[in-house]
Amino acid sequence: MLDLTLRDLEYVDVVERERNFTRAAEQIPMAQPALSQAIRRVERRLGVELFSRTSRHVEPTLAGRVLASHARQILHDVQRAVADAQVAGGNRTLSVHVTEPSLRIPRQVLAAVRRDVPSAAIHQTTLPHRFVPDKLRAGELSLSIGNRITGPDVTSVLLCHEPVVVVMAAHHPLAACETATIAQLAEYPLVSIDDTMSTWNQFVEHMLVRENLVPLWTSSSSFGAAAGADLVADGRSLLVCLASVGDEQPSDRVSRPLRPAQQVGWFLSWRTATGELPLIRKVLAAAVRFHGRGVSHCTAE
Repeated sequence: MLDLTLRDLEYVDVVERERNFTRAAEQIPMAQPALSQAIRRVERRLGVELFSRTSRHVEPTLAGRVLASHARQILHDVQRAVADAQVAGGNRTLSVHVTEPSLRIPRQVLAAVRRDVPSAAIHQTTLPHRFVPDKLRAGELSLSIGNRITGPDVTSVLLCHEPVVVVMAAHHPLAACETATIAQLAEYPLVSIDDTMSTWNQFVEHMLVRENLVPLWTSSSSFGAAAGADLVADGRSLLVCLASVGDEQPSDRVSRPLRPAQQVGWFLSWRTATGELPLIRKVLAAAVRFHGRGVSHCTAE
């Protein structure tokens, strides 16, 4: 039997992704010469060349791409097996991704879970949205609260809908109106939310494009909606956000509902295979029940 370890497979995976030994070594982390020697040892054991090397570039051979592809799947399977075994065996630590932790709905969901399942140790994190599906499937995340996650091996359930509003300075021209139309949004700069962390800009842009309108974004962007409200102080910019954000603004800002009314869904997502583990089932039940407790702005489907 070939003597390849999980560490060997990790080395091949990272080098194939980075195409550079120095960057790959920083990712692991380890010294670059040690990583290069480790890859050479793997190649000798297999009797094939995995990477074609030049002074400036590292290119995987066909054998290297095949092994890296299998290595990623094996590493993911091992990680999932460990995570599932820990939960099934009594480890109560759960990692939960929240799209924006400062918003009211995820705070209330997690409060419901902590109240109903006090034995669960919730570790809250926020990741760039593109990483969330793979980390759920790999077992690095137990749950996600925010956007719907689609694709194989992941289940999502709608928790509730929340209305969309627009926040502006109290002296903004639209502040005198009871509602703001989507057409009016296109007349002013819209606060841009960092699109590495959220798909919110895509939602807003799609809302305008449906009306054959093009958004004008602010030159500055914000990490999230709560901080983004500061950018409306110029009296021109608008922040499209959720109703719970609009409720928490100081007296020099106002929020107005949109016409026609808009809303977004809050989803709870998890890896399908973990849904039958006792602890995960309790947490899911607590999270799904929360919207029946009179939560402000949150309406069930």
